[in-house]
Amino acid sequence: MPQWLAVEWDDEELRAVVAHAGRRGLILKDAFCVPLGEAVPAPEEEGARQRPPAEEIGRKLAAALAARGVSHPRAFVVLSRSRIELRQLSLPPVADEELPDLVRFQALREFPQIDEEWRIDYIPVEAGTEPTRSVLAAALPPAGRAEIEAVCGTAGLSVARQVLRPCAAAALALRRVPSEPDEIRLIVNLVGEEADLAIVVREALVFVRTARVFGDPLRDPDAAELFVGEIRRTMVAAQNQLGGGRANRIVLCGADAAHQALGAMLGERLSLPLACFDPFDDAALSRELAKLRPDDTDRFASLVGVLADEADKRSPAIDFLHPKRRPEPPSRKNQYLLAGAAGLLLVLWGLIFAWMTVRGMDDKIRALQTKRQDLDRKLKEADKTRKLADALDAWRASDILWLEEWKRLNEKVPPAKEVMLNKLTLAAGERGGQITLEGFAAGAEAVQTLEQSLEDDAHRLISKGKAEDASQPPYTIRFGSVVVIRPPEAASGTPRAAAVRRTASPAARGTAEGRQP
Repeated sequence: MPQWLAVEWDDEELRAVVAHAGRRGLILKDAFCVPLGEAVPAPEEEGARQRPPAEEIGRKLAAALAARGVSHPRAFVVLSRSRIELRQLSLPPVADEELPDLVRFQALREFPQIDEEWRIDYIPVEAGTEPTRSVLAAALPPAGRAEIEAVCGTAGLSVARQVLRPCAAAALALRRVPSEPDEIRLIVNLVGEEADLAIVVREALVFVRTARVFGDPLRDPDAAELFVGEIRRTMVAAQNQLGGGRANRIVLCGADAAHQALGAMLGERLSLPLACFDPFDDAALSRELAKLRPDDTDRFASLVGVLADEADKRSPAIDFLHPKRRPEPPSRKNQYLLAGAAGLLLVLWGLIFAWMTVRGMDDKIRALQTKRQDLDRKLKEADKTRKLADALDAWRASDILWLEEWKRLNEKVPPAKEVMLNKLTLAAGERGGQITLEGFAAGAEAVQTLEQSLEDDAHRLISKGKAEDASQPPYTIRFGSVVVIRPPEAASGTPRAAAVRRTASPAARGTAEGRQP
């Protein structure tokens, strides 16, 4: 019976789950942690710690497997969010088979310090009503790949997959806690000093964030309060991918008393229903593991998740060892064999005749043909790249320069003693964009000054009205306005230069609460 090993490690310990895969399904055989010893101080930050050398981690893993009688397992390496680069990419509408090439092309342009040596995979994200395609792109640096190879090579392991920890934990949560119609769930997985936070809509991952946890939210009330703030920030950041919606259910990995208490507190503070689950519940366990079941099973959620996906023959959302690629064209081998058999005699006769008559020209003809084919291939590749770049430049040339709009707004709005903005919303569309302002002013003259300063040839201002409101002294007037931004072509009469690039991230399109310019 083949043995599988799911493994991950951080600065302090290595976690692993050993399983058997057979006709009866997946059976968890063992789950254990290996301390990595005193962490080495990081030279760049006082108090920080870094992982031991990869070879030392590999030797400790090999010793732990040998002590448990595990030899030559098929290994699945789980990576934390902090070890990879993750970014939301907006792309032109293209067919699914063209998406892998376009994602890699765009990632090489938008990710900082990335090159061809990085491994890139992605998760398609539903675009809703937007005319573009959106993906969650992940990139593994060469240094991370080298560490995995060194650890697994030292331990004598053959790596089958390299998956992202939040994705694996989310996959297990979807199995353990059935989803409701129109449910937007926030899956929370506490692992050491990190918390993986994933937003899932209709079993599709749309947003991933890993937050640094200060203290122990499971046992420290103050740390739990800070953790509530991290969850709130995650829900706000994800609203752009959710089209303004928000999570309506929380699923917490872990079901012991501490997780139940934390879950009750989160549900009360966030006014959301919450479910807790134990990763080992509903899983087949060996007798040994059932007797010596770990107390902190929540830390193994992602490891059990990747093993369950593999047992069900379900590809993980992110796999750096097997990233998504353009599908191979259908094979025509049988057609070629049939055609070759039918014309075999004719071809042989033609070859013999040609060899006898043009023997002296064969080498030259073959060289010219090879050169022509190579040039044709290079021309096709260059033309394909040029068309793709032109399409991207044309698509992005008509976009709004949101950083310029932020700068203009900061320059035009009167001083804080005259005007206070408590809500600022930016929205983009196919024909420009708009900025919605809501706030308080010291008087009607300040509102008039604000509206006059924000209107010009490229900006049209629409007043939403004003009313007396003394709830925010010294301000006495509450007002609302909308600045309609004409697209660059409409404002200037000429297309924007293709070299202009938008630098604002997707999160800049969200809503800022309680801020002054």
